Amino acid sequence: MRAAEWVARLDGSALNHDETLALRDWLAASADHRAAFEEAQSTWRELSLLRHDPGPLRACLPVRRREHIRRRAAGIGAVIAFAVLAAAAARFHFGDPWLLAAADYHTAPGELRTVTLADGSSVELGPASAIAIEFRDTERRVKFLAGEVFFSAAPRTQAEPRPFVVEAAGGTTTALGTQFVVESAGDGADVLAVQHRIEVALQQDGGKRGVVLSPGEEVRYSPEGGMGQVRTRDITSATAWRRGMLVFNGAPLRHVVETLNRYRRGRIVILDETLAERRVSGVFATHDLNDAIETMTSELGITARSVYPFITVLY
Repeated sequence: MRAAEWVARLDGSALNHDETLALRDWLAASADHRAAFEEAQSTWRELSLLRHDPGPLRACLPVRRREHIRRRAAGIGAVIAFAVLAAAAARFHFGDPWLLAAADYHTAPGELRTVTLADGSSVELGPASAIAIEFRDTERRVKFLAGEVFFSAAPRTQAEPRPFVVEAAGGTTTALGTQFVVESAGDGADVLAVQHRIEVALQQDGGKRGVVLSPGEEVRYSPEGGMGQVRTRDITSATAWRRGMLVFNGAPLRHVVETLNRYRRGRIVILDETLAERRVSGVFATHDLNDAIETMTSELGITARSVYPFITVLY
């Protein structure tokens, strides 16, 4: 659930216990969440105040005019409230509008899409993913905006000498070979080499830190945490989403939920930080993720409650 949806929900009946906890955790998850919520709440409150109390302007208007303005303000308030709810519904179905506006290519939750770039490179976007293309005279740059993307970079040749570079979460990945995957990881990114080598670089402590990955090697980095340790990962399992499967082998529940949320229009929320770090294993078909939720709750001995179709709470 997003900011406008929460504000609209709060204007109705009182939240139940699960919804209260979900709102608390959603606000705590990101400073951007709280800022967006406060802005939406402020707008909603101001509209309500304007409708009910136009202040000193009331005394300046004839009685008949005041009644007309009151009815008009109520009508405008209703229209704006409807627009807010419509925007919330659009965001629920199509994704973050600001992200979509910045993207040249994007996918909806559960959607896969393959595009061919001007240089012949192939890009496979996983669900709820987005990229922007910024090819220049000196490089072929792609900005990774969200989700999970499989890149098959056209190799450098005499006719195409520009390097292929993917910018994500403040770092860059340069294709020394051809194929690699970039995936959102909180405020950072996971980068996996699939075919040949790639160079991953990040500005850190006033300098540039980089690693070169061979096939099957992965690294996570973030602006706050810096460059992580290189680790190995099974390529077939990591790219199973391209074949309609999700494979988790001892993955933190937090990561599993982040992945599942890209395949569902509703959100899954974990109420407990300790629970978020528990490990999950399983193989799930992307067309039936209700089975994944049932398997996780059974395996971990936890409970799931849903407010269909918006939110599923794990606790």
